[in-house]
This record gives sequence, structure tokens and C-alpha cells, in this order.
Amino acid sequence: MTEQAKVPAIRFAGFTDPWEQRKLGELEKDATLYMGRGRVISAKDMSNTPGTFPVYSSSALDNGRMGAYGKYMFNQELITWSIDGGGAVFYRRKHRFSVTNVSGYIAVNPEKINCKFLAYAMSLAHSRIKFDYTVKAHPSVIRSLYTMGIPISLQEQQVIGSFFSRLDNLITLHQRKYDKLVIFKKTMLEKMFPKDGE
Repeated sequence: MTEQAKVPAIRFAGFTDPWEQRKLGELEKDATLYMGRGRVISAKDMSNTPGTFPVYSSSALDNGRMGAYGKYMFNQELITWSIDGGGAVFYRRKHRFSVTNVSGYIAVNPEKINCKFLAYAMSLAHSRIKFDYTVKAHPSVIRSLYTMGIPISLQEQQVIGSFFSRLDNLITLHQRKYDKLVIFKKTMLEKMFPKDGE
């Protein structure tokens, strides 16, 4: 997307409005979103208060899930990401969950921006920046660091968010099939080629 045109090279039919280049901090100032950080939740906390509510932390593995807890911080649609930068940006559907202090979170005003769309735009912005032990993805840092193209039309945002969400579901489905085939192959190899002495 060029600065001059502010129009992406590919877009869905029926949408012609220009896009805006916006920083996260600008979106926060005009109350399009609210940014924050999670709180400290230790393994001891989860052990002392067992439960089924997911706790999300900085890992990119297992969808960022660290464990389960008997308490929860949120029951709404949110975006979370790793403060340390080594993780990823996640869209969190509405459910009861908590976020640790090494994760940031964003709550959106749904009348101004689509949460799924913003999660994908942030994920791309996150992937284009190198974070290390000195530059962490604190809300104070990414407010000015993340600049994203955003459609003026909320409907266009929704269409884009839904498209990438369906694509992610398809990828997950094929990944599960792939994982099952890998296990099947390993099992067959072990049964066809037993170890010496078996």
C-alpha cells in the first residue's frame, strides 16, 4: 500500500474507500481501543486456586496458554501479545480467561474497529519488527512503533478479519491431518522395522 494512494493492491469486491495509515497510539487517543498489561499469575497461584479458566502468557506454543486457573480477568473479545517480543499476537474470542504480566492486551470499541481485523494487522506489524532483550513490545513502545493500514469501512474490516480467520481454521484442520499422518507413518515404520532382538 503506497502512502499516496492509501489503497491496498488486493481487496474484496465492493469496497472502494481509501485506507488510513494509523498508529496504535492514535487509535488509543481517539478511544478506538484501550491498551494494557496483564498481571502476575504464578504457578503457585494456579496450584492454590485450581480451575479451568485459561491463563495466557508470552509463549507462542499452545496458543500462548500457560495453564488454567480458578479465577479470570476477562470475559470479552481481546487481542493479546507477548511483551518479550518472542511470542506472537493472538485474537482471543469472548471467553473467561486471564493474561499474565508478560503479555499486553487490547480491548476495542467494536463500533470503531473490528477486533479480528486489528489482530491480523498487528500480527503483521509485529512480524516486521525485530525485538530483543533490550527492545520489548511494551504497550508504551508499540503505541508509536506499530503503523497499520486500516480501512475506513468497518464492514471491509469485518470481511478481511473473517477471511483470515477462515484461512487459519483451514490451516489448523490440515495441520491436525498432517500430525495424524506423521504419527501413523512412525507407527507403521516401527511395526515394519522392529529393533534387533524384538
